[in-house]
Amino acid sequence: MNGRSFISVSLFIFIVTLFATGLIIEVGETIGEAAFENEADIPSYLLFIMSFITATHVISGVCFAVLSIFHIRRNWNALKNCLKTKSGALALIWVAIVISIALLVALLKTQ
Repeated sequence: MNGRSFISVSLFIFIVTLFATGLIIEVGETIGEAAFENEADIPSYLLFIMSFITATHVISGVCFAVLSIFHIRRNWNALKNCLKTKSGALALIWVAIVISIALLVALLKTQ
């Protein structure tokens, strides 16, 4: 397996892991708030599992970010050529809009 395919497969694995652990964290917090009145009532094994899943989510996020940088560096020429076309520039604008909306939703959710 060459470096490019290793990075691409790893990015896919980490994004799937991020999605799954993020979903588990969100559902776990929602169920936990409904099932337990205070944190002292939560069994220790559930706290351990949630801590493990949260740590996995954070580590996967860091690995995804680092591998994304390597992915962009290895595909920089292809990216530059794509952005020179009208459809590539339009795609970049749409990606920027989607990322901006996602960041705005995350910001509003934390408040």
